[in-house]
Amino acid sequence: MGGMTAASLFANQGRNVLVLEAAHLPGGCSSSYKRKGYIFESGATTLIGFDENQPLKELEKRLDIELPKEPLEPSMVVHMDGETITRYRDRKRWISEAADRFGNFSGQKSFWELAYRVSDIVWKVSGQNPSFPPNSISDVAELLKNDPRDLWILPYALKSVKEVVAEHHLDTPSFLRFLDEQLMISAQATASETPFIFGAPAITYTSCTNYYVPGGLISMIKKLEEFITEQGGELHTKEKVLKLHKNEGEFLVYTDKNETEYRAPVIISNIPVWNMESITTGETASYFKKKSKEYSSYWGAITMGVVTNDIYPADMPLHHQIHLQQNDRIPGINSKSLFVSFSKRGDTVRAPKGDRVLNISTHTIPEFWYGLNSTYDVMKSKAESCIIDVLKRRLPEFAGSKIKLVFSGTPVTWEKWVHRYRGRVGGIPQSMDRSLLDWVPNKTPFPGLYLCGDTVFPGQGIPGVTLSGLNVYYEINKNHNKDKFRWAI
Repeated sequence: MGGMTAASLFANQGRNVLVLEAAHLPGGCSSSYKRKGYIFESGATTLIGFDENQPLKELEKRLDIELPKEPLEPSMVVHMDGETITRYRDRKRWISEAADRFGNFSGQKSFWELAYRVSDIVWKVSGQNPSFPPNSISDVAELLKNDPRDLWILPYALKSVKEVVAEHHLDTPSFLRFLDEQLMISAQATASETPFIFGAPAITYTSCTNYYVPGGLISMIKKLEEFITEQGGELHTKEKVLKLHKNEGEFLVYTDKNETEYRAPVIISNIPVWNMESITTGETASYFKKKSKEYSSYWGAITMGVVTNDIYPADMPLHHQIHLQQNDRIPGINSKSLFVSFSKRGDTVRAPKGDRVLNISTHTIPEFWYGLNSTYDVMKSKAESCIIDVLKRRLPEFAGSKIKLVFSGTPVTWEKWVHRYRGRVGGIPQSMDRSLLDWVPNKTPFPGLYLCGDTVFPGQGIPGVTLSGLNVYYEINKNHNKDKFRWAI
């Protein structure tokens, strides 16, 4: 979504744009794929970013288009300790729900109201500062133009979510466990590891307008693809970049299509920073090797696709987080919850009438799956069976459904089909050890080479990578004269 955002913005500007995609469909982890006549989401299944000061709203505005989407209410339900917690969009209603479940109404009210205030400012400021983190004096000068009334949130870069929870006298084991699993979805880290300045928007995203895309997220990506091509741009799928080499003021790009060569003065890479060393040469490869070592924290995912007949209640929400219990032993996973998303009833593009598609995901450490060798298939089958067993016991009505299709993927699968190095997904996890300024910037030390995607500021999630695409668009326009700029890849 980062690359598609940048490409659509440049195409709209009249630039000559070429998008190279290794997979058979565009969109990466923000896409969908077909299997056995059903359409499953490739990665992310929740969608926000269309509210005020949010990046997808800005993208629609700049392109003068409307991406396909339908609002959801509620955003999600959490199944925890035998109870159901509903993540309502309405802020007051959610505070009441949180207080009913975890107690201490005054503490919950003050905590969530603070989180909302911080989140609102983070969204606003993020959209105003495309050159963050700063890597020049002019970038620093741009930061000084921000509204000084917003500076009060900066100390929360030095406080973890857990510390702020304690200040509001809410640090009970159950509430912290709830927050840990909510943050793992959106920040890839727990309450003790996530700075509150990033944790606030991460735990309040369910109070933004959440959307469902009919036909799957690929429908949103296809809308952008159509826009790019209508403006004269090109998008090539199944064309993987093998090598990127700087030569006399331009880049040479070689792909696996008979080692096709493209020449371009400006390159935008949307692939993870860990992938870059293998396709670059010389000092560029050395730079990305160093960056990869600096950002050595990452996650992989176990994902599953399931199809059942549709026996679910008409008012059942589409997104579910299921907390695991001590007797839920799933081999190979390193998470305490499962995330389940349903296709919408009536979405006959994704599933025929009477059937529903389920996407299930959970965190894992990639190295575990790469080290199994001959036992890989056995362990994958065990994990799959254990996850199905949890769904039968915890997901409403699932036990009574007829299962028509089940398959699963591990980090090994992710590397094969989405080409992410060692199956690493979700971007770079949040960390209290990392400075607010310590992010991969979109501008590299090599003139003409720029980055976007989930390993670049501001990080993971569809809104985050969309913002990275917007930011790189602004950065390139600042640094390159339009008359000299022929290609963006």
